[in-house]
Amino acid sequence: MIQWCKYKPNWHRGTEKNIFTKFRDCMDWFFENGYIIDFDKEKYIQNTFQSSLINMEKMNPKNNFGILYDFEVETINKYQSPYKPLNKSILFLLLSYIKAFTWIRTNESSGHSEKSKKNKPEIFYSQFQSIAAFIGSDRKMIAKATEVLEQLGLIKTHRMPRYKDSNDNWHTDDIIYICPYRYILRNNQIVQCTKEEYNYEKELEYGILFLRNQNYVSKKFYQN
Repeated sequence: MIQWCKYKPNWHRGTEKNIFTKFRDCMDWFFENGYIIDFDKEKYIQNTFQSSLINMEKMNPKNNFGILYDFEVETINKYQSPYKPLNKSILFLLLSYIKAFTWIRTNESSGHSEKSKKNKPEIFYSQFQSIAAFIGSDRKMIAKATEVLEQLGLIKTHRMPRYKDSNDNWHTDDIIYICPYRYILRNNQIVQCTKEEYNYEKELEYGILFLRNQNYVSKKFYQN
């Protein structure tokens, strides 16, 4: 498990916090909170195989979750950051956060109409400071992590222009985040959507229009 996550196992540091104790405590947390079944932390030692069942009811919540695919995990694990404070954990956390809070339209019997797409574009929008406060990081780190995730092809972003409120004060507007691909379950297989089924460029277009309309209602006016 430790090696699969691209870390080097270390079993010889006593009670000091190391990669082994961190993984053991993580597994124990999953067990104590009902995400896995049949785990004994006393048996989590070198060269000892232990099998645990996954509680699927816990692992498949109805909302506020994001799925990370194997290729996304591999892409982030291969990335070597020249900026040392930016580690893989921050990248995983930000990508999970974006996916968890991206709007998802409910299925319609006749497909999604243009009206429903415009009313609820499948985007996530926020500001670096707000994201940082939510996940316990700082603005600079979120900005750098956003840049890296986009370079890796895992997200696309669009910064909305500054706007002026009714009192003639200028403000920085939100950044739109969007996933450039989508996978769905079809015939018991996970397959990537075609461009006809999911077009991120069109979703982004609807997202920009949505935010502009929202700010117009709030008497905000964009900088040209």
